[in-house]
Amino acid sequence: MSGMGIYGLSGSGIDVDSMVRMGMMTKQNQYDKMYKEEVKNEWVKEAYTNMYSSLNTFNSSTLYDYKLSSTTSPMNASSSNSTVATAVANADAASMSHTVNVTKTASNAYLLTADKIKRNNTNLSESIYLKDILFTKEEQDTLASEISGDSEEAKKKADTALISFDIADGIESDSKKKTISFTYAEILRSNLTVNDLASRVNQSGVNIKASYDSANDAFSLYQKEGGASNQILLSVKSSGDGYDNGKTLLNNLRMASVTQDLDAENQLTSKLSKVMTVETTTGTSSIGGAQNSYTSTVTVGNDTTLSSLFTGTKVGTDTPMSFTISTGSDSGKLTLNYGGGVTVQKFIEDINASGNYSAELDSDGHLQIAAKDADKNVSFEVNNTDSSVAAENGRYLLNALKFSGISTELTADVTGLALQNDDGTYTQGASGVSAEVTIDGRTYKSDTSKISVGNVTYTLASKGATTVSVTQNTDKLIENVKKFVEDYNKMLDELNTKYYEEKYSDYGVLTQTQEKGMTKEQIDKWNEKAKSGLLNHDQNIGKIISEMREAIYTPVEGVTGKYNTMMSIGISSSTDRGHLTLDEEKLKKALAAEPDCVRELFNSSGDYTDKNGKVQTDYDKQGVIGRISDSLYKNLKTMKSYAGTTTEAADGSSLGDLIRELQTKMSNFKTMMKSYENLLYKKYDAMEIAIQRMSVSMGYITGGQ
Repeated sequence: MSGMGIYGLSGSGIDVDSMVRMGMMTKQNQYDKMYKEEVKNEWVKEAYTNMYSSLNTFNSSTLYDYKLSSTTSPMNASSSNSTVATAVANADAASMSHTVNVTKTASNAYLLTADKIKRNNTNLSESIYLKDILFTKEEQDTLASEISGDSEEAKKKADTALISFDIADGIESDSKKKTISFTYAEILRSNLTVNDLASRVNQSGVNIKASYDSANDAFSLYQKEGGASNQILLSVKSSGDGYDNGKTLLNNLRMASVTQDLDAENQLTSKLSKVMTVETTTGTSSIGGAQNSYTSTVTVGNDTTLSSLFTGTKVGTDTPMSFTISTGSDSGKLTLNYGGGVTVQKFIEDINASGNYSAELDSDGHLQIAAKDADKNVSFEVNNTDSSVAAENGRYLLNALKFSGISTELTADVTGLALQNDDGTYTQGASGVSAEVTIDGRTYKSDTSKISVGNVTYTLASKGATTVSVTQNTDKLIENVKKFVEDYNKMLDELNTKYYEEKYSDYGVLTQTQEKGMTKEQIDKWNEKAKSGLLNHDQNIGKIISEMREAIYTPVEGVTGKYNTMMSIGISSSTDRGHLTLDEEKLKKALAAEPDCVRELFNSSGDYTDKNGKVQTDYDKQGVIGRISDSLYKNLKTMKSYAGTTTEAADGSSLGDLIRELQTKMSNFKTMMKSYENLLYKKYDAMEIAIQRMSVSMGYITGGQ
């Protein structure tokens, strides 16, 4: 407090500061009362948010684990010959044995330099520069002269592709295809190397890993995924300097296909093919032709755009496509040229308008195309020599429709790295191998070494036969039930601790004035007592404790067997404030009699649809975990509404709003106290002045005597 006047000049002896403090005492007491209420509410909010955090973690994380069938019904899968295959069973797998016969294991497409890379610049037989692989020294000098100088022609040529080839990672519509190119300047001025070639492939976006092994002078391409459909395809256009040099580069890398197989002893071995060379192979220009009608296996709607069925090549923003429907005669051919926005409905209308064909969507959304002449068969065509974008997209579309009864795909003529077969034909690129396995008499194929059948995932290691036995993992299940009991008791302990925590009514919130007269240690010890019991017999906490215990001891009517209570499987509630105990022997007997008893007791749904079509939950049929979780969900919403989820007051909670209201009230009251204090000082100012004047007057009177 600060004074406003000059005191004591009159000689009155009045202690004005003391009088002001006395006058302010009532106001200070009122302020301290508000301060204590505000601080206590902050403490309660903090206690609530701490409990909210614990309960929320318990509900969303701990209890979630017990909702998983892998927790309440873990299964074992053992293989009689783990060198052939191993297996992992999920909780829905049946306890039984499976016969497994592996005939092929999966492998990835792989190209590798067979010996050493060929250099056309024979003077530098170990150079890593692309220019030395492609050109003689004389050719390099000639090309360099073409881009030297400052002429526009030289500048333009420097930025023109000197090397270009295409790389793809699959077949037709399932493939990602990218162009790899290098300019004159990059090859002749920047001196890019084989390592730069690998980097450009790796950055292109295809699913292929490229690398260069300088120690062994070997360039390699490795398809990241296995299986026959995942390939490495390297091709060049039919003409142009860039593509001619691309052909030279691919040939000079001298790559061969690496294939992996198992030998007689079931050991994995690798074999290198003959060196592959750039050759031209003839594509497939017509598919179908064996039936009067074909039905697509792809589900579409009338508004589906044709271009959405495949990943096409764009010209600007459009996806042009061109293809022909034929019955074998020129007069009956229907050639369609479309842009990317054409719908299935338009496609059907155009076919029906042709006069020779009919088209419709069946009830399952499958496109049917037929020749109106019952004696004629339908085929789909795109000229294999047509390399236009529209033709390419036409092939993609027809292949993507996956007509039933057609196993081949339309392909274009390809000039690319190919392997010569024993019959003199060529196979483009390299393909992976799909795994092949017969499980319980049915044959399956997979692009990887893993395959899932009947909730069992098999990992195929080698050719051969094995038996996989699936059984319940009883030891793991008992361990999981023990863990549940521990987790439940831990959460219940935390709730009970706060609910029954002793409240020390003699220890309240300290005012700031009181704290000034105490040490930090004294304050901490005091506040520890003052904060004790903030949630003592709290209504919300008590409700949660009660509902958790009720969820445990109420029978679950939704189970199919006789074990419908937690006590029946060995989990009982003690008198120690609801603590659970587990009788392991009783649990083992229950599992032996009914292996699904834990899963049903813990996780029976209890859901049903009422007469209004709304899904409801029957508490009596619901499993224990669902009961506890639903209870916590509702009570956490109540806690959040009352106290929020953080210690921040501005969180929209009831307690937060009360704290902010008290803070505003305290701030306003503080302002009023200051005004009142100033008023008291003014009052005593006036008194002091009056006394001074009286003293002067008395002096005159006495002086006159």
